[in-house]
This record gives sequence, C-alpha cells and structure tokens, in this order.
Amino acid sequence: MISYALDRPEVEFDAAFQRAFYANKRVLITGAAGSVGSALALQLARFGCAHLAMLDQFDHGLINVVEAVRKAAPKLQVTEALCDIRDSGRLDGWMRRIESDVVIHSAALKHVHLGERHPVECVLTNLVGVRNAVAAAANAGAGHFMLVSSDKAAAPVCVMGATKRLAELHLVGFQMERNPSMRLRSVRFGNVLGSQGSVLPRFAAQIEAGGPIEVTHPDMQRFFMTANEAVGLILSVAAIDDPQARGAGAYFMEMGDKVSIMSIGREMIRRSGKDIAIEITGLRAGEKLEEQLYDAQETVSPTPLPGVFRVTPAAVDAYVTSADVAHLETLVRTMENAVVRQRLFAHLDQRLSRSDRAAG
Repeated sequence: MISYALDRPEVEFDAAFQRAFYANKRVLITGAAGSVGSALALQLARFGCAHLAMLDQFDHGLINVVEAVRKAAPKLQVTEALCDIRDSGRLDGWMRRIESDVVIHSAALKHVHLGERHPVECVLTNLVGVRNAVAAAANAGAGHFMLVSSDKAAAPVCVMGATKRLAELHLVGFQMERNPSMRLRSVRFGNVLGSQGSVLPRFAAQIEAGGPIEVTHPDMQRFFMTANEAVGLILSVAAIDDPQARGAGAYFMEMGDKVSIMSIGREMIRRSGKDIAIEITGLRAGEKLEEQLYDAQETVSPTPLPGVFRVTPAAVDAYVTSADVAHLETLVRTMENAVVRQRLFAHLDQRLSRSDRAAG
C-alpha cells in the first residue's frame, strides 16, 4: 500500500511506565476487533499483563485479534468474549466473570456519514453502549474505566460527535450518581493513519483502481496521529496519577497542525507515479471543514504527561445521568431518524448551554 507519513515528529510515550502499570493488571478491551482495539491488545500482550480479555460482536475480527495475541504472547491468559455492548445483561455477565482491573471501551460506531443516516444505531451503540459498559465495569469492581472518544466530540455538529460528547458527559454524571472507586477518563484524538475506513486506505484503493481519488472539499483539514501514538495516549492516560483532575475528565494530545486532505491525496498520487485525477465530491452531512480538540464550553488544563491536556466542562450542570440515557434510549427506539437527530442535539445543546451551534 502507498504510505503516508506525518509531517511532524511522532510523539513517544513512556513504554517502561506503561509496562510497569499494566504488567500485573487484568485488562478488558471492548471493540477489540477494530483498528485501535486490536493495536491496544497487541501492545498489552507485549507488556505481559496478567490477563487480557477481548470483547467484540464482530466474530471474524475477534478470531483474528485473539489469534494474533496468542501468537505474540503464547503464555498470556486470554479470554475472548463475543458480545454486543447494547445487551446490558450479557455485558454485565462477562464483566463479572472476567473481573478486570482496567476496562478500555473502544467499541463504537465511528463513521460520520453512517451516523447521519442511522442516528438510532449511533445512539444505541455510542451512548447506550457506554452506559452499559461503565455500569458493568463498576458492578464488576474494575478500578479504571477508559472511554475512547474522538475530536468530533468537540463542538459537535454530527450525530457521531454528539453521541461521543454525551458519552463523555455520562462518565461525569455516572461519577456524580454512583461515586465509584473506579477512575473514569476519556481520551479524544484525531484520525489514525491507516485505520479501517480512514482516508489513507481509501485513497490507496482508488489509486490502485486507476482513480479518480475523491475529496469532499478542497479546504478539508484533519488532525492525524499514528497507531502507536493512539495506543500510547490511551494506555498512558489510563495509567497516570493526575492529582488535579476533578471527576471524569477528557484528555487530548497536541497533534501539531491540521493536515490538508487535498495535500495527502496529491502526495499519495505523486508517490504512486501514476496520473490520477482528483474529484471534488462535496461535503457530506455532518462534516466540518476543520476539527478541533476542545470548545468554548470547556476549560483546558495541563497534565503530568507532556503535550497532553485535560478538558473539563465549564458549566456545572454539563453532565448526563443514567436517567437521561434511559430517556434517550426510549426515544430512539420509538421515533424516526430525523426526530431522533433533532432531540439528540436539543438535549446536548441544553447540557452544554450553547445556542450558537452550526447547522451541521
């Protein structure tokens, strides 16, 4: 495949610190068959954690990641869990059976345009699924819960971003409701180079087919990071002692300047040595020209990790309770997609006390 490299030095996290933290931990990863989940699983296998559980509903992908982990670490105790995070009873049963110290919740619907067309599915997976996972983790006595979020949770205008932001706020609400001993955190990041469904493999496939490559807008820009950075960020944030953190904060890594999607396409065409056209297809529903890592409804603070920052809600009532999630769950199961999208954003705008959201 035609490669593309970041135009900045790759951020390196302290592997020795991570290894020391996870070496004696039992860890469960939801969404383990995905790009980020599988990379997390392989890194944790190399660290020699005490037990690694991989949970996903995608059977073929789950088999692949479990086999890869067993090959990389033959002596590691491994559990495969074929489970849908929407099924709270089954998920709770798995969590209690596995008794993990650390739960990394990576399972999600991550594609913006699919979320716009299927907001019901997006809410059920990205919000209800998080409600189920964090409750199950607390019930099972986990000490750490890490939610893998997205930069699209900042100033969200798409359904996927809105559900991710509400999920972050639910960690805040859950902590207020239950006051669990479990440490709750979430981490936002940009596009991971080469991940499933991302722009690089799509451009590579279009170039291989003779073109054209499709760009939605000539001014489209995104944050990018490597898979190693994504894994390092998640594992480090889950492990650090952050004494200034109050409640369930979200974290992000400084990723340098946003990158032009058009420039990526041109560079990949140049590297291919082929004469490939670029076609501008127009912005899709829910897309922004530029992403951001935090917004006006949040405060930003430094953390013990260099180049990593914590964001916390500026409004005291910016939280989502279990009752809020239950209400939205009932709504999405009984109403049409267009109404669901409207109600979803109305709820989020109220929680964030914002009235100037872009149409999206």
